[in-house]
Amino acid sequence: MRFYEFKTFKPTSSTKPLTPPQARIKALKDQAKNAQAAVKAERARQKIQAGQQELTKVESTHKMQSNSFKAQYKMNNAYTAWMTAGTYGNFNDALAAALRKKKAGAIVVRIEDGNKVVVYSS
Repeated sequence: MRFYEFKTFKPTSSTKPLTPPQARIKALKDQAKNAQAAVKAERARQKIQAGQQELTKVESTHKMQSNSFKAQYKMNNAYTAWMTAGTYGNFNDALAAALRKKKAGAIVVRIEDGNKVVVYSS
């Protein structure tokens, strides 16, 4: 801890209680600060809620697409077009097909999911 953290507050004789008009002004200032903090918190809450709704919307559209995996390969060189070994309902079947093509002499193989994202490459 630091030295100033050990100091205790000693009221001085110059500290006087507020007059009623000063107390009203202080109370109004405090209310204004509290209202600003409440507005800030409400805006943050609404942003979070909107983000959660957007995420739910994106996830629901993502789940609507079928889970399919496409095994692809290039046989002769890296500059040829991708050839499809098949489309499979799960990743393991697509991986098995891709590895069979790799063992048969394919230079490179990959697996794409239903969103055309490469999930495996070798």
